[in-house]
Amino acid sequence: MPKQFKTARQINKLKITEAAEKLNISQPTLSAWEGERKSPSIDKLENMADLYGVTTDFLLGRSETQNQDPKQPISPKALPAFHGRPVWSAAYGWLLVNAADRLLTFPDGHSLPFSDIIGELFISSPPFSESDPPKELPLSHSEIHRQKEIWVEPISPDSVLRKELQGWYQVKDRFVENEYGNRFYMDTYGSKWLAFLSVTES
Repeated sequence: MPKQFKTARQINKLKITEAAEKLNISQPTLSAWEGERKSPSIDKLENMADLYGVTTDFLLGRSETQNQDPKQPISPKALPAFHGRPVWSAAYGWLLVNAADRLLTFPDGHSLPFSDIIGELFISSPPFSESDPPKELPLSHSEIHRQKEIWVEPISPDSVLRKELQGWYQVKDRFVENEYGNRFYMDTYGSKWLAFLSVTES
């Protein structure tokens, strides 16, 4: 995977000149790292991870989102790697990660800073008794809009309702809709439904 030096800087809303100054390096050096023409030393890599609030694994492109065990809580330092993706909290339900502002956003629109979240966060909710959690990660909001069709998994303890409403949906502007006219609205994403590129196993 490509290195995430530039992504981590952009998440923190830092200009390249500002980041270089804080890292005590020249702007051309940072540009060379971001362009993968040169590599930083281990010390400089750790300094960058501290400045951007991410792990060195994230900076090196070893995606936390791919390696994360669904049963293990997400490390607070790894949270920026989940930017734009839903995470699960036993206390709050589904939340969307906004790494740029270091906020977790609720389905109703209000937010909490990373530092104020109580309890642990996971990449998936506890599995319902008769089905496994999806093998792949759910799509982010921006990824949904790049698709014409997505597989929808409703979030509900009602297995009959989940079976009835899961399936392929066409992506519209403000909602997704299946061939029977059932709709899920974008503003309920992460609380009422999740989207995937392929069929999940139940």
